[in-house]
Amino acid sequence: MARPQAATGPGPVSEPGRFCSAVGMLREAADGWPSQVTEDDTPPGVVLNEAEVYERMCGNLCSCAAYPNIVSAILDAERERLAQDTNAGDMR
Repeated sequence: MARPQAATGPGPVSEPGRFCSAVGMLREAADGWPSQVTEDDTPPGVVLNEAEVYERMCGNLCSCAAYPNIVSAILDAERERLAQDTNAGDMR
């Protein structure tokens, strides 16, 4: 008999939770909410780096080999958001 896949394992069960957590985490960082690893001298807002992403996503990253890809995708989304914010400011 095959063992059922755990809810925290890779696949369709854990992916929606990671997406929701990533969106929430990006919003919190954009709003300046610090985490346990945020440097005290961080300027207004939070600069996301790997340590910030791992800390903020630690409850929703499963024990699969996708960690680097998930973190990389979140950092790519943050860079895109920052670029859009910069471009929007240029239009004002």
